[in-house]
Amino acid sequence: MENVLPGRILVVRLGAIGDVTNALIVAAALEEERPDVRIGWAVHDLAQPLVEGHPCVDRVHLWRRSTGLSGFRSLVRELRAERYDLALDLQRIQKSALCARLSGAARVVGFDRRRTKEGSWIWTRERIPPGDPGAHVIEQYLDVARYLGVRAPRVRRLLPSDPAAEAWAEGLVSELGAPPLVLCLGASKPPNRWLPERFAALARLGASELGLPVCLVGGPGERERLGAVLGALADAPGIRDLVGRTGLSELVSLERRARLFVGCDTGPMHLAAAVDTPVVALFGPADSRRTGPYGSGHRVLRSSTGTMDGIAVEEVAAAVAESL
Repeated sequence: MENVLPGRILVVRLGAIGDVTNALIVAAALEEERPDVRIGWAVHDLAQPLVEGHPCVDRVHLWRRSTGLSGFRSLVRELRAERYDLALDLQRIQKSALCARLSGAARVVGFDRRRTKEGSWIWTRERIPPGDPGAHVIEQYLDVARYLGVRAPRVRRLLPSDPAAEAWAEGLVSELGAPPLVLCLGASKPPNRWLPERFAALARLGASELGLPVCLVGGPGERERLGAVLGALADAPGIRDLVGRTGLSELVSLERRARLFVGCDTGPMHLAAAVDTPVVALFGPADSRRTGPYGSGHRVLRSSTGTMDGIAVEEVAAAVAESL
């Protein structure tokens, strides 16, 4: 059937940071096709700053992960009260598909069976025609926009701008004296993490040989895991330790001003690509064709051994120098 874009659409993409960052192109494509569309977004608290204040998202439905089943029930009541015409499950797992199905929307749209997990496809009423499950996730999100009737969807990478975070990042870069090299030391999945000692060696090389200020970033959990490495860098000239010390809004604002970003397959890497900062991405077992940095001007270093141990410091340093 020929799709006519409805006026009230719910997007369910609860997390994680990189996934929500990439999925936001759907909201941008829908809004560009129909400027009067009203878009709601169901999200977990970790990724909330990415949709709160977004120019294409009109209503944020927050499900705090700590609230469990009671929070889910409250979320469903809130969704039903909005009377959405259509619900999109962009996460492709059971809980996201149930959110979409129980929202009360007449149309519940999801991906085809090959591109879903946990049998979540059974909860959707319409399924996007089969596509390549190995294609980049952003290309797959463009499939969603086309299915909904967007004639020529384009990739618009829009993120909220928090004035306080922007002022903080502007002040930091001014203090550093130049746009920094940002190194993200963590990754949510352990097999995707590069050795912290190698990040430390790269940080020293960046500050000493390339003459760039270096900012180390990562989530709060990385401080405990990397305590010894961070301690060894505490007094290193030209290196600023921000691991676990920035919120998501501050991280976005800093990455907007970065000279270059280096990291693994992790949310901050996708944020950097979204704000058009060049990326050097380190990949071991993960599929860079599907989850690598999207767009031009980025470099992907793949391990020859299939594990992150196979990526040498010298290899990354050379890629950084070439990217600069």
